[in-house]
Amino acid sequence: MLTNSPVQACHSVQTDSASPAIAALSDAVRKFAKTEGVTPSPLGSVWALKLSECLPYHRGRNKGLSVAVAVSGLKRVCLGDKQIVNDPGHVIAFHGDASYSAVVEGTPAKPYLALKLQLSPELIAQTLVRLAETDAHASSPAKGALISCEPLDDELAGSLLRLVTSFRDPADCNVLAPLCLQEICYRILRSNAFGVLRSLVSAGDERLVKALRYIEAHAARPDLTIAEIAAEVAMSPSHFAHGFTALFGQSPLQYRKQVRLDRARQHLLTSNASVARAAEAAGYASTSHFTRDFKSSFGMAPRQYAETLAPPRQNDT
Repeated sequence: MLTNSPVQACHSVQTDSASPAIAALSDAVRKFAKTEGVTPSPLGSVWALKLSECLPYHRGRNKGLSVAVAVSGLKRVCLGDKQIVNDPGHVIAFHGDASYSAVVEGTPAKPYLALKLQLSPELIAQTLVRLAETDAHASSPAKGALISCEPLDDELAGSLLRLVTSFRDPADCNVLAPLCLQEICYRILRSNAFGVLRSLVSAGDERLVKALRYIEAHAARPDLTIAEIAAEVAMSPSHFAHGFTALFGQSPLQYRKQVRLDRARQHLLTSNASVARAAEAAGYASTSHFTRDFKSSFGMAPRQYAETLAPPRQNDT
């Protein structure tokens, strides 16, 4: 869990001492990450990262709730005066819109290899509401905790393994992967480090879930405003915007952008749509603007993404 110490090191777990569940996850991630750099998955919110050489000091930015599980090599992440060292046998969970610096240690013989996930705000909200309804308690977290590094237990490793395995079959990915993400989100949010998020949602308070759904229903509208969304859920604009950002790690309008891009991604993968048509379906007036946003979010241009990840189409007989 996150401590008040400026350095929090996750000590390495030797491969031969790892549990069968963690060893199986490591093997599955190695098979999934076939190429150097980013290996995307059909979900878009899950990918693998493989680096076979050291990556010196660099800066990055986190948004929302992201999860990283290293199976080889290590990564040192600095957030303010805190440093987290992530290596095999541990899981990093990072919440909020915040800049960080990092150093990656990897070699051809022992590359940095990690599974990365970005959990959706709606999934976070639904999970938090259900946790509040069951009155699930954990010990008090450090106030304002944004990042945690904890041992990877067999339950979470099993969920991650089932998720990665589902990518091998389109039907499994479509039906089982969302269930795996629900379980992963639950196990992450139930940890002590994220009690600060659980405290933001009271039992029966589903206003933010309702706001998420309203944003999704009206995401393509260029005139959608925070004031309109806040009125829909009976909150003041300032209270709504603050609560939304604190809980989900991104602003309401940032989430709207994410919804639009996810919608376009689905069009590209399932309907063989052109880039221009996908942009139009997502509410973009400019194809070039859409392409820039898409590449920034998913790591490659829309057409390249579709050609890489779209399932093969069977010939009519």
